[in-house]
Amino acid sequence: MRWLEEIRVRTQPRREKEVEQVLLDMAASVRENGQIKSARVYYHHSSPGGFTLVLVWETGTVPVHGSETAMLILEGLKPLGLLDHVVLVPRERKAKAEEASKA
Repeated sequence: MRWLEEIRVRTQPRREKEVEQVLLDMAASVRENGQIKSARVYYHHSSPGGFTLVLVWETGTVPVHGSETAMLILEGLKPLGLLDHVVLVPRERKAKAEEASKA
């Protein structure tokens, strides 16, 4: 199943370049994991200091609280700013899985 994790970082504008480089390095590092299909860094277009790291996975199951990889990334990012982490699955697959479990 394909699913993704979104790790959002909000830092002070003066630390923007530092955080950007850390995120780019992390994205490059996790791409070596065979289950990760994509790891990309995005920045907030109109608000300095806002970034998102998106990890796209292809696995048999989806961990409820996210991947171990994301947990390690979050731990490393704690000193750099405010963090948010979400696990996202395609809506149509979830609906099909719910229907199948009711049958």
